[in-house]
Amino acid sequence: EAKEDLEQEKKVLGEDTEFLKNLEQMCSEGRKNFDERKNARLSEMQAVAETIEILQEDDARDAMSGTYNSFVQESSTTKHSEARRRAAAALRAQALKSKNPAFSVLATSAELDSFTKVKKAIDDMISMLKTQQEDEVKKNDWCKEELHKTDMSTAKANDKRDALQAQIGELDSTIKALDDGIAAAKAQISQLQLDLQRASEDRQSENAEFQKTIADQTMTVEVLKKALDRLAKFYDLLQMQGRARANRQTPPVPQMEYKPNQGAGGVMEMIEKLIHEANDLKLESKKGESEAQAAYEQTIADTNGSVEALQKEIVSKTKARAEAHKDKLQAKADLVDTVKELEGLSKYTADLHIECDYLMKNFGVRQDGRQEEIEALQQAKQILSGASLS
Repeated sequence: EAKEDLEQEKKVLGEDTEFLKNLEQMCSEGRKNFDERKNARLSEMQAVAETIEILQEDDARDAMSGTYNSFVQESSTTKHSEARRRAAAALRAQALKSKNPAFSVLATSAELDSFTKVKKAIDDMISMLKTQQEDEVKKNDWCKEELHKTDMSTAKANDKRDALQAQIGELDSTIKALDDGIAAAKAQISQLQLDLQRASEDRQSENAEFQKTIADQTMTVEVLKKALDRLAKFYDLLQMQGRARANRQTPPVPQMEYKPNQGAGGVMEMIEKLIHEANDLKLESKKGESEAQAAYEQTIADTNGSVEALQKEIVSKTKARAEAHKDKLQAKADLVDTVKELEGLSKYTADLHIECDYLMKNFGVRQDGRQEEIEALQQAKQILSGASLS
């Protein structure tokens, strides 16, 4: 899902980049054409203004008055002369108000040219002004839409940048936690192996002590048994000799008879007890050795199991770390692209403000002023057409 989102984001970014490129080209061409029209209009206005100055010079007026004296005298009594004057006055008033020399040109034309020609010039100018009105409305709407779209794209890119920065931070924390976990698992494995080595050394020492104890007790039992057998043979022999003397005749002279030591029986019992204790010690030693060996084998099994589990944990965390590192690299690359996108949007927004701010700020004033110019032209045309003004 994340990869699909990434592909979708890359696709959207590509489309936005292509749109931005085309838009910048269109705006550049629009600015160039606007500058050309503006320069041409200024040149035209300058030429018209200079023409008016020429026509208003004293020498020009004297020459024109001599040439058209008869025409003026003949027309002064007609309504056409009054219409020309009123139309020219209305146009010059609008020229002063709007500071547009084109109206001064029309005023002069209204005074000199035929009505048909003047009306056509007025119609052409009205058509041009209406076209300018419509173009300006379209441009104003375009500016608003573009600024809104750019603001939305910038907000989206900012959110994406913040999300990527947060993702990179989380991935850094994840990678650090995984590194710590891997290091801890390796340390545990080393400690377990060290503990097992020590347990092996202790087991060897215990087994050596066990072997020594068994050997010593076995030797002790053999020695005691030999001693016991020697005493038993001696006392058995005395007993046999005593029975033999009892069967013989009593000698005329009493003789002292050798009797066994009364403590002999206790010595033999003590030897037998020592033999029994030595055998018991051997049995206990064997039992302890068996239990110690079983515990040691269980320790080996537990250690091997723990080591195997830790090794699996290391493999799993190493794989997870590789994935996190890969995601971090991708997030960093996406962040670089997003920052570049934001830089492009910032530049484009600045260009839009340069192109649109004046128009949008003065849109209402410009529309109202141009509408007043259109109405003044319409009034002049009505005057020339014979309409009366209230």
